[in-house]
Amino acid sequence: MAVVKLQWSNLLKLTELEFKPDFPAQLNISDEVLQVISWLTATTGYDRRLLRCTPQGALLVAKPWSIMHVVANVELYPATDTPAVATSLAANKGILISSSTVIVLATFRRVSGGSMEHVFVPPNSYYWYPYSCFAVTITLVPANSETACYVGLTSFN
Repeated sequence: MAVVKLQWSNLLKLTELEFKPDFPAQLNISDEVLQVISWLTATTGYDRRLLRCTPQGALLVAKPWSIMHVVANVELYPATDTPAVATSLAANKGILISSSTVIVLATFRRVSGGSMEHVFVPPNSYYWYPYSCFAVTITLVPANSETACYVGLTSFN
């Protein structure tokens, strides 16, 4: 088992760890520990952070829209047998859909007259559509449901 000497750098700075009195100038670690550090951490370009998971084992990452700007907000209210439509959305790179109290069917159309993509969005949750979008149609599930709800759309660029 070889020992590796690492010079301390910003990319090894784990913000979750606290060193007293200060960061060491040099670390002596084994090959195995170096491999484990690379598996359990990720770099942001200026520091390194521990990776975390949900209780189900899904890796937690930043929200994809966190570095984008809000272009427009639209509030839709689909009712029984009447879908709500948002058309001619401002130029965007993605749409965030926030559902209300019932399951809804979101239909995305990237360009006018283009094909449609369908996604079911569960109640009290959100869905990120990571492509530019021309129109979004929201339909209750089932369509003849007697519970109307509000659905929020936020377009990002």
